[in-house]
Amino acid sequence: MKIAFIVSQFPTISETFIVQQITGLLEMGHSVQIVSFRDSHPTPIQKEVQEYNLIAKTVYVCVPDNKMQLRFRGFICLLECLLRNPRATLNLLSYFRKIKCFRYLDLFLARFFLRNSIDIIHAHFGPNGLQSLCTKWMGIHSRHITSFHGYDVSVYIQQNGPRVYEQLFSFGDRFTYNSQATKDKLVSLGCPLHKMIKLPMGINLKAIPFKERTLLPGEKIRLLSVGRLVEMKGREYAIKAIAQIKGKYNIHYDIVGDGPLRDDLTKMVTDLGLDDIIQFRGWTDSETLEMLYSQAHLFIHPSITSSDGNQEGQGVVLIEAQAYGIPVIATRHGAFPDSLLDGQSGFLVPEKDVEALADKIEFLIKNPQLWPQLGRTGRRFVEEQFDAAILNKKLEEIYTELL
Repeated sequence: MKIAFIVSQFPTISETFIVQQITGLLEMGHSVQIVSFRDSHPTPIQKEVQEYNLIAKTVYVCVPDNKMQLRFRGFICLLECLLRNPRATLNLLSYFRKIKCFRYLDLFLARFFLRNSIDIIHAHFGPNGLQSLCTKWMGIHSRHITSFHGYDVSVYIQQNGPRVYEQLFSFGDRFTYNSQATKDKLVSLGCPLHKMIKLPMGINLKAIPFKERTLLPGEKIRLLSVGRLVEMKGREYAIKAIAQIKGKYNIHYDIVGDGPLRDDLTKMVTDLGLDDIIQFRGWTDSETLEMLYSQAHLFIHPSITSSDGNQEGQGVVLIEAQAYGIPVIATRHGAFPDSLLDGQSGFLVPEKDVEALADKIEFLIKNPQLWPQLGRTGRRFVEEQFDAAILNKKLEEIYTELL
C-alpha cells in the first residue's frame, strides 16, 4: 500500500507515537510518505527518524509569509496541477468559488497528491484531517482516515465551535480514537459511530527494557517527569508537591523537556529552595532519556486542563514509564484513566491537588516494597493494550478493509 501521513510538524520529539506507526508500516513493507506543514528546525529527534531516513520521505508543504512569493508559487503550482489533471484542478477551483476563498495550502497539497499515487491518506489530529479533505473536492479516490488525540477535541472545539468537523465526518472514511473519553467527545460532536474505531497509540516494547524498581540502602530516590514545559503538563504542581516533602527523604527529581514555562518554573524551584533537588534536563538525546528512565524509581505526570481548555490525550509517556517498570503518579485527566491502572500500576489524583499528589509520592517513597509489583502490573498492562507491533497490524487491517 501507498500511504501518506498528514502532520502539522515533522519530526517533533513529543510525537514519537506517530513515528512508531510510520516505522511499523515500513517494516511491514508498505510505502510511506510524510506530508508536514512545518519543519521542526534543529531540535532533538527520535533515533528512528535517522535509522529509517524519514526526513527523506517527508514533503514540506509550507505557505510562505511573503505575499508576492506566495502568489508566484501559487501560480506555478496551479499551472502544474492543470497540466497534470485538469478535471481534478477545476473541481478544486469550483470548491474555492463555492466557499468564496482561494486556499493556497489546499492548492499546494493538491500538487502533492497529483504528483503521487496514494492509497491511504492518514491525518493525525482533526485539523489536519480537515486540511487534507481537498482530495475529496478534487475527486481523488484515496481513502481518508483521521486519528484524534486530545487537543483536537478540546481547545480546538472551543476556538472553532462544535460544528467545525461536520464536513470531515461526512466525507472522511474512518476515524480512530485513543480512549473512551475521546470517543465520547467525538460522538457528542456528531461523528458517525459506524466510522469510528478504537486505536490507541502504541510503543515499541522491544526497545524498552523492563526493570523492577528496588531501593538499595542509602540510595537516593529518583523521580522523573518527561514532556513539554507548558501549562497543561502541570509541572508547577509537581514542584509544589516536592516542596511539601523536601527534607524528609533523600530524593532527586529530573524534569526532561523544554518550553515557554521553563524560566518561570526554574524561578519557582529557586524560590522554594529546591535547586539541590530538582534538575531541568531540557530535551535530551535518546540515550540520555533511556538512562534516566532506567535510573528512575517513580514517574510523575500531573497534567491539568489548561486555561484555554486544552487537554492531553492518551499520555504516551505514562505508557512508556509503565513499560520500563516504573510506578506512576498522574492526574485524573483526559484519557489517563485508560492509560494507567489506578491502584495497580500507579495512582491517579485530582488535577491541581498538590496535597493529594504529595501524599501519593510520599506513600510510595515510604513503601518501596510495593514498587516491583506495581512495575510488573504496569508492564503486563502495556504489553496487552499498547504494543505497537499489535496495534500497527490492526492499523494495516483497517487500511486493507477500506481498500
